[in-house]
Amino acid sequence: MIEPYPLVQRDGRWWLPYGLEVDAEQLAGLWMCDSDVVFLGPEGGSFAYRVDEDGAEQVRLNYGVWKAVPDVLADWQQEVFRLVRKALDNM
Repeated sequence: MIEPYPLVQRDGRWWLPYGLEVDAEQLAGLWMCDSDVVFLGPEGGSFAYRVDEDGAEQVRLNYGVWKAVPDVLADWQQEVFRLVRKALDNM
């Protein structure tokens, strides 16, 4: 079973609900433990990331459908995507 981890933004940084700040290395560790990570935006909304079975990067914005990474993302979503890419480099 995959355990979901919602990450919440406070003070411009990402935190697990129980108070641990998450950086790229910790995020990579969550993924290597077969966890599902969803970023909850500072003003609402959500951002989830995955690589599909064909190896294509996909995102799910605001609990919508999975789709290719769009060209235009909100500032906080761009920050999440940079953190995600850095975490993948740490894996």
